[in-house]
Amino acid sequence: MTSLPVSIGIAGIGNVGSEVVSQLTKHKEYKKSFFIKAVSYRNKKKKRNFIPKGIIYYSDAKKLAQDKNIDLVIELIGGSEGIAKDVCFIAIKNNKHLITANKALIAEYGKELSELSNKNLVYFGFEASVAGGVPVIKVIKESLVSNEISQITGIMNGTSNYLMDEIEKKSIDFEKVLKTAQKLGYAEKDPTFDIEGIDAAHKLAILSLLVFKKLPRLSGMHVRGVSEVTLYDIKTAREFGYKIKLLAICSNENSFECSVEPWLISQDHSLAKIDGVLNAIEINSNLAGPLLLTGAGAGSKPTASAVMSDIFDCLAGGNRTGILRNGEKINEISNSKSFKSEVKFYLRVSVVDKVGILSDLTSIFKTFKISIETIYQDLQKGNQVANLIIFTHNVKRTQMQKAVLKINKLKGTVGNALAFCIYN
Repeated sequence: MTSLPVSIGIAGIGNVGSEVVSQLTKHKEYKKSFFIKAVSYRNKKKKRNFIPKGIIYYSDAKKLAQDKNIDLVIELIGGSEGIAKDVCFIAIKNNKHLITANKALIAEYGKELSELSNKNLVYFGFEASVAGGVPVIKVIKESLVSNEISQITGIMNGTSNYLMDEIEKKSIDFEKVLKTAQKLGYAEKDPTFDIEGIDAAHKLAILSLLVFKKLPRLSGMHVRGVSEVTLYDIKTAREFGYKIKLLAICSNENSFECSVEPWLISQDHSLAKIDGVLNAIEINSNLAGPLLLTGAGAGSKPTASAVMSDIFDCLAGGNRTGILRNGEKINEISNSKSFKSEVKFYLRVSVVDKVGILSDLTSIFKTFKISIETIYQDLQKGNQVANLIIFTHNVKRTQMQKAVLKINKLKGTVGNALAFCIYN
């Protein structure tokens, strides 16, 4: 039990930091169990009347992390390098408990932070780094502690989910939906991290670290975003009973595999029913079976809720919910995309409507041992181009990747072929 009241230093008073300060100071345990000792933020000119008087202000967050009168540091600055990284490492090295919402930092330095916190016997909380208000980390650490988890599958980026949902509902193209999402605040001015799968990959790496004690490097992870998904693909998928979702999947069944990419998923599947900016994470384990958690994945209030959860965990037991137990080690995985698993595929190939093209395609499929389940031809109005929609039987993902490269070099193909896995 950490001695009470715990003194807290908060580095970063943006939207989330402001909400955390508000929730802390309004809580009935404020000053009894915890209190805010100091804060740090860049723009001192901005009015922050919600911060109680008497709290120390640090212009340099690193000095806050070194303050000997602070027990717990909450890092809400963001970014995997620079001041955020320094604050986290300085805090733990100075034997302070650490709570962070910084997914990029943990995805990059989670191994080092975990080992250092374990060595110094301090609390390291990061519930807010994955899926905001969805308590997936707490469930894994506590409710499923006696389970062997084989796979995690999630919709971990609300922006991408919103885009796919709106394109289907309103039958408008990607760029128009993205502009609307930006106006509504559902997408950043620079949406690259969200729409190219990087944000979801960070979260998946953190869950892999927690569950499998394996930290996959993003450079070695298969990551594709939703920017290449077209209205045509979404409509076609719907005609065949599917939705397209950006799924983050980490499996440790036959081999260790991590990927973030668009999948076709049956409209009847529970993950297909996750609409708008919501997040959802499905956990498969040996005892509890499949478990689905869903809720708000971003926003100041859901994220602050997760930070508050970590604060009370810290108060209750310090290192009780640490990542490492009983001498466990963390392995860094440089390559998590040498797929050994087999899946069915949806393949769209645009071709000039001429004799022989289908024969060329089937020859490539034969070379890479790809068995076709069904094939449909959709002749486009007003031109001589046809879209071939192909559904395959189970095939190794590496084989399909090689086949697509060959297809794209064929004379008679228009643009690049597009292949998406089908989720069972």
